[in-house]
Amino acid sequence: MRLMNQILGLFFSKDVRKQNPNDFAKPGRDLENNQASLFEKLHSSESAKHERQRIFGPLAALTFNLVVAVGIIFLNKWVLENVGFQFPVCLTVIHYAVSWALMASLKFFSILPASPSSELAPLSLFTFGFVNSVSTGLANVSLKYNSVGFYQMAKIAITPLIVLAEFIWYKKRIAFSKVIFRF
Repeated sequence: MRLMNQILGLFFSKDVRKQNPNDFAKPGRDLENNQASLFEKLHSSESAKHERQRIFGPLAALTFNLVVAVGIIFLNKWVLENVGFQFPVCLTVIHYAVSWALMASLKFFSILPASPSSELAPLSLFTFGFVNSVSTGLANVSLKYNSVGFYQMAKIAITPLIVLAEFIWYKKRIAFSKVIFRF
């Protein structure tokens, strides 16, 4: 509202005392000054809006991702336990089908930008997708037979096992200072 008052004030306010007598000989000079000032006000508000989006956009996306991920876990547990759905891997397939349909519709309506071309070989991409799908299916099997808390703790325990596997298979070492100063 304040911005609107400033913009309207540029059109309707005139201070005759500040005008140069030579300006009367140049028609349209006042209009040009008002337009330049209006553009400056709008441009600065756009940059402020862009700055807010730059800061709060990722925060909103991360919050949304967290809420949806936790919601999906509790919804899966409810479906597997209370509804009596006995097929956790089928539940994973349903999740992937719904996700694919939503992504396709977002892409169709140009809400989602086109994905960049992948430099991975098709076999590598397929292998990655297959392993991801199997791990999600097995996670739903774990969720069916365990509590949500145990399920989350099992997911957290995977990280140290991955670090151990990298150490054993690839001889990869992490500097002690990097471990300490990451926290």
